[in-house]
Amino acid sequence: MGRPTRSLRGGGGGGAPSPPVVRLRDRARPWLYLTPLIIALLVWVYGPLVFTGVLSFMSWNLTAPHPSWLGTANYARLAHEAKFHQAGWNTLAYALEMLPFATVVPMALAIALWKRPGRVSKIYRTLLFLPVVVAPVATAITWQFLLDPLSGLVNVVGGWFGFGPRNWLGDPSSALYVIVLITAMKVVALNVLLFGAALANLDRSVVEAARLDGATEWEITRHLVLPHLRRTVVLLAMLSFVVVWPWIFANVAVLTQGGPDGATDNLYYRLFTYAFTFFDAGTASAAAVVITGGLAVVLGLGALATRRRQHAVG
Repeated sequence: MGRPTRSLRGGGGGGAPSPPVVRLRDRARPWLYLTPLIIALLVWVYGPLVFTGVLSFMSWNLTAPHPSWLGTANYARLAHEAKFHQAGWNTLAYALEMLPFATVVPMALAIALWKRPGRVSKIYRTLLFLPVVVAPVATAITWQFLLDPLSGLVNVVGGWFGFGPRNWLGDPSSALYVIVLITAMKVVALNVLLFGAALANLDRSVVEAARLDGATEWEITRHLVLPHLRRTVVLLAMLSFVVVWPWIFANVAVLTQGGPDGATDNLYYRLFTYAFTFFDAGTASAAAVVITGGLAVVLGLGALATRRRQHAVG
């Protein structure tokens, strides 16, 4: 009997697959595990994004069976609409005024709590985190009662110190600042927790050694703690442009509806108004594209600046 011949391609006789087949199989296996996630991203993220981009060039009132093509008319409307411009400037004002509450204030609180470890610190940390747990709409309704111009607790307490009653949410000069302060409670509460997580990686023995060498608390904070938190500050400053808007939206929708006279309006609430007040899906989609593009530019510039600074330091 003659010897069985082996297939030159390694696929005959039930033998082991050839090395190229093995490499292809090993490369394909991770993608097989990622398939459910990729499908979910295509269906729930990228699919709606593409649909929104296409819809921004159409006219549709959400009830007609077929949208009609408009071209760039929706973008032209946004470019010439004064309310959209005002909402854009208000959005920038919200973002800038929220930055200290996203970085400086929670960082100071987190450092103070980290330097005094123990049960009391845990109690304060829990109390600070409570605003995050409360639903945004419930928080807004509570503040609606507290800021009532006639019988609200804020005006009652102000009257004890000689301040007359004021319609805080009905005055264009104060309404936006009130919305910022109400939202800041949640932002500070969440970011204190995140700064605390970053401080957990800082070795306390180094701090204690610095104290033994005679370093003051300010020197420890300046030369040890703050450099350790630099990346966290940059990250939370960038995330504040993205994460904070659902909370601001809830407060605006419940308390002011964008008023008075557009003083608290912003791009997100303006988008909501186009879609669910005027039922203009095309203009709302165009606004969504503009917002997404603006966020991409801001986050991209932030990431580029961070990378250049890291290269300069390195």
